Amino acid sequence: MIELNATLLIQMVNFLILLAILNLILYRPIRGIIKRRSEKLAADMNDVEKFNEQAEKKLHDYEQSLQEARTEAGAIRNEYRGEGSEKEKEIVDQAKQEAAQELEESRKQLRQQREGAQQKLLQEIDQYAEKVAQKVMS
Repeated sequence: MIELNATLLIQMVNFLILLAILNLILYRPIRGIIKRRSEKLAADMNDVEKFNEQAEKKLHDYEQSLQEARTEAGAIRNEYRGEGSEKEKEIVDQAKQEAAQELEESRKQLRQQREGAQQKLLQEIDQYAEKVAQKVMS
């Protein structure tokens, strides 16, 4: 059984002295290290969050500038398509005009050749008539 005497009192004093010494030598430095580690971890997490926010902002800005560039490229492409369509229309119209001119010139030449042939035939009709008449008579 436990006796309540001076040795119990000495043991309690020894325990309190040991507790005070351990507190000074071991517990306080460990608590300080843990506190500094928590603060550093919190600061690092804060830095990570700031970095993530900056990265998201840069990504958003990049996507926005990319979208603007796509829009601008589409506008330029449509502008050049319009210019190309106008140029194509001009070229086609010019080709049609040239084709119409060539066709008209060809028709003129054909008319002239036909008229020349008709005049030649009219001039030679008498000769042909005589030849036919001679053959019919003979």
